[in-house]
Amino acid sequence: MNQSGITKKDSLARKLFILFSVMGGAVFALIGAILFLFSINFANIAVEKSMHGMAEDIPESLYFDEQGTLIYSSTNMAKKWGYDALFNNLAFKVIDRATNSVILTSNEHLETSAALLALPLDLPEGYSFLNGIDRYRFSVTLQGKDLYVDLARDDLIGELANEAVLPMLGQVLTLTMIAAFLIFICVGYVSIKAVVKPVNNVAEQLDGIEPSQLDRRLDKKGVPSEMLPLVNALNDTMERVEKGFKEQKRFVANAAHELKTPLAVLRTRLELANVPEKIGCELMGDISYMTRVVEQLLDLSRAQNQNSYLHKPVNISDVAKDVCMLLGPLTLTYKKELALEEVDKNATVIGDQAALIIMLKNLLENALKHADEGANIIVEVANDRISVKDSGPGIKEEDRVKLFERFWRKEQSTLTGSGLGLAIVHEVTLAHNAKIDVECNNELGGATFHVYFYDRVENTHVS
Repeated sequence: MNQSGITKKDSLARKLFILFSVMGGAVFALIGAILFLFSINFANIAVEKSMHGMAEDIPESLYFDEQGTLIYSSTNMAKKWGYDALFNNLAFKVIDRATNSVILTSNEHLETSAALLALPLDLPEGYSFLNGIDRYRFSVTLQGKDLYVDLARDDLIGELANEAVLPMLGQVLTLTMIAAFLIFICVGYVSIKAVVKPVNNVAEQLDGIEPSQLDRRLDKKGVPSEMLPLVNALNDTMERVEKGFKEQKRFVANAAHELKTPLAVLRTRLELANVPEKIGCELMGDISYMTRVVEQLLDLSRAQNQNSYLHKPVNISDVAKDVCMLLGPLTLTYKKELALEEVDKNATVIGDQAALIIMLKNLLENALKHADEGANIIVEVANDRISVKDSGPGIKEEDRVKLFERFWRKEQSTLTGSGLGLAIVHEVTLAHNAKIDVECNNELGGATFHVYFYDRVENTHVS
């Protein structure tokens, strides 16, 4: 089963191949059965045709002598020998149609020839078969007399022919059918692969489109005409999604920007107003929370707008120092211990410095707010990553998948945070071709956030 939950049993190629194989097997089995049935009667059919020819050849060797006696005199030794040596199996007789009497037989000893005994006087014209003996009657006029020429073949000759022909014919048919079926399966397999390949190509393109790449469209090159409506529909859908997403980002950015001024004015008026201290402190806290949400909405909007990024070599060790100095005062406020560990001071990546500062700032703020009082928080910089770890309570595994959702907070009923900090981190990592990994319980007992960078500058120091 793959990531989308589709098993091999659901594969279109597998279903087509099974259908192709079953139908091909059935067709070839039917052809084989027909050929087998034909081969069984092959010798009999051949003898029947030969009997027709032999019956027509016999009158050529017949004539009436001066006494009116019918004489059989064949100059063909093969024919003469055949009726003589195999008289028990092959025989003929000539009947006068006027008197319906036998005037000539190939064997004078009628009682010893099963073939002759199977030729009654009322034999129908043409081919007939009785008790294992093939018979054939042919009418002819010879020297003014109307005659019947009856030819009989004992089944022994047919059995000899079958024994000689059937084994060889069966082997040839078996080998031919097996070879043809294997070729049929191979051709079917290649054909199905060719049919399914465009579907797999479209699926791979779709799977490769990240949330930050909504401007990408499916390539229609090489797509069969039957699939073009589906590809066009998907491209149209993606265009509508991109348009709606851009409108949503513009709305969020505009709304956050417009709220900044009223909140600043509200804060100033509250400071100048004569209100009770307790109420004033509560209102000021609410205004601070709203201001923080607006600021993070603006940060989120900037993080999503990759066109505003200026990618260049950035020393992430310097970024970590700047963020630690910026948030240093908060460690006193939250009563936490903050430390910076530089495994590699020359760790340099390709990115936007302002966006990376926002990213690390949100990670560090998240640790400061959620770690227990007196907890240790460590920012670690290595060649290809920045890590923020704490000795706080850690993260529950069931909460892991929700961490980067917008406006999600561990305590939804409190106003300890906006729920946008980690969403901003996620957007910045996507824009920098980076990966964020969460360790729910580290060696300190808390959580660790690792950000891995793939676009790096080796052995370069940026001051």
